[in-house]
Amino acid sequence: MITVFGATGTTGAPLVDTLMAKGATVRAVTSDPSRLDALKAKGCEAVVANFTDPAALARACDGAEKIYLVTPAHLDMRQWKANVIAAAKTAGVRHVVVATGLGASPKAGLTFGKWHSETQELLKQSGLDWTFVQPTYFMQNLLWQAGNIAKDGVYYDDLGGPVAWVDARDIADVAAEALTAPGYEGKALGLTGPEALTGEYIAALLSRVTGRTVTCAPLSAENAKAGMVAGGMQDEVARAMVELASIAPKGYLAGIETTVSDVMGRPARRFADFVAENRDAFVK
Repeated sequence: MITVFGATGTTGAPLVDTLMAKGATVRAVTSDPSRLDALKAKGCEAVVANFTDPAALARACDGAEKIYLVTPAHLDMRQWKANVIAAAKTAGVRHVVVATGLGASPKAGLTFGKWHSETQELLKQSGLDWTFVQPTYFMQNLLWQAGNIAKDGVYYDDLGGPVAWVDARDIADVAAEALTAPGYEGKALGLTGPEALTGEYIAALLSRVTGRTVTCAPLSAENAKAGMVAGGMQDEVARAMVELASIAPKGYLAGIETTVSDVMGRPARRFADFVAENRDAFVK
């Protein structure tokens, strides 16, 4: 049994599909009861559990050999992950694959790197087998701007430098391998796409794929943070997101990891293909 937390999320949803295709026995966990029927329709077990409910977490982990753990970006995400790790240990789970972030380590200088590192160190000390899945920015984040790209023909660049965006489906594929194949225990898997792209390149790509002119407009740190807070993100988390984005102009988000191709034996998905697949979202 593999328990997948965040089973309706950006990486959890494709992970459930991939594990099911591999013939794994999957328990999908969501905090939203309205999502249960759709999860069950995939052929897996589905349960509701809140990260703050020890009894529900215990039920979610009961009988599982392995779990995949991811949480939303939130001030409480370290405690949430700690709660799951504790439940997993009590339940006799053997191996935890946890999604953190590229560059997370005790030496991290950024807020997110420090927060993720706390979880990583806690899991190391738990006595459970562990694997860290450490992605950079998701290609799927571009869909957050689909409305303004379609309406105004503008891509707002809050990064200001090249980023090696990764497809969330590649994250799920690598996580599935770590959960079903031997040899990934004790490994940190940094995940990026195959190329680092600037905002100007993304706008040009959107123009080419949609047949419309899409321009790149720089977005200030202040406006980026205000937009995230307006969207419901906590102020401290939005500040950490802006801090992370601030290292892009220095080239620190442009590094390429070969993990996807090393693990999967195929190239990582390309941004151009992702945009082409989602073309309709940018022209409505």
